[in-house]
Formats: sequence, structure tokens, C-alpha cells
Amino acid sequence: MKTVKEGEIRRREILDVAQELFITKGYDQTSVNDILKIVDIAKGTFYYYFASKEEVLEAIILDIVEEGARRAERIVKDQSIPLLNRIMMAIMAQAPEFEGSDEIKEELHKVENAKLERLYLKTMLKRMTPVLQEPVRECLEQGIVHTEYPTECIETILLLGHMMFDCDTFEWKMEAYPEKIQAFLCHAERMLGTKEGELSGFLQMFGQMP
Repeated sequence: MKTVKEGEIRRREILDVAQELFITKGYDQTSVNDILKIVDIAKGTFYYYFASKEEVLEAIILDIVEEGARRAERIVKDQSIPLLNRIMMAIMAQAPEFEGSDEIKEELHKVENAKLERLYLKTMLKRMTPVLQEPVRECLEQGIVHTEYPTECIETILLLGHMMFDCDTFEWKMEAYPEKIQAFLCHAERMLGTKEGELSGFLQMFGQMP
């Protein structure tokens, strides 16, 4: 048990140092040797845990997804928040909150890193969809939303929100965001089958994201 615990600590240390270097130096400018020097381990120890620098970045991305999912889980369990609000707040909770997250996202969304982008989307959908299924089911039972495809609705809103606001694909100017956010919320209302204007209160909250 002690060996397993020590292994987990060592792996975590490698990830933490690598993440800090990717943020401060840049992913391309960071070498495996840079990581080794700070963690103070042999190259063989590094390759025991990770096959490559790219695999380290993959692990960091998976951690980002997991952190977002845990924030979402706490939100959907909070009975003090109206049910529909929980769903939208859980979706918004996917945005990374740690210092330097923009640099990690920029690396993720580079054209040459399409594999990492797919990994993020696949993992995010797999992890987040079950988190949101229960509150959406409750909304259906209470007549708050009306949709024949609740799972697909969740997946579509997650993907649309990611493409519009997380990856800067369209390089919109700041003044364009209010209208884009309004459109996103309008489409989310239609997909969920809720009342018109039900999500309008989230305009200001989403407006804090860019």
C-alpha cells in the first residue's frame, strides 16, 4: 500500500511541475529534461509513469475534465439552487479555474493538437453527461423542460457551449459576446423545451467568461 501511495504522489508531482512549466515556458519550449530537473528524478522514473511529454499533457487535460465534473456534481446536489439553474451552472462549471488555464487551453486547441481536443471532448461528454442526466430527468418529471431526447440534448448543449466559448475558434471581438451568449441561451431553451426567457438570467454570468 505504501508503494502505491508513493507512486501516486510521484505521478502527481510530475504532473504539477509539468503543468507549471507548460504555463510559464510553453508546452513546445518545455522538455522532459526540464521536468526531470525540478522533480529531481531519473529519466527512467519519468518514463515509468508517462510514455512521453504529450502523455503528460493528456493527463493534465483529463484532470481538468475531472475537476470540472466534480464542481458540477457539487452544484447539482445543492438543493438551495433552483433545478434548471443547477443544470446551467454545472455546464458553466466546466471552464477551468486555475491560474494559467488559458495557456493550457491554448495548447489544447492548436490545430496540430487535434488529438488532444478530441480527447478532451470525448472525456468531457462521457464524464459530464451522467452528471446532468438526473437533474434533467427531474426537470422533465416536474414539467420544467420538455424534450424527447434528454441525453442528446445535454450532449449538444455541452458541445455547443465548448465550441462557442471555450476554444476561441471564431475569434470574436469582445463586443460580439453578449449577442452570441444570448443566442446560445435561446438555443438552449429551445433544445430543453423550457419557457422562453427562462435562461435569460444567465446572460450576465456567461458574460463574465471571455
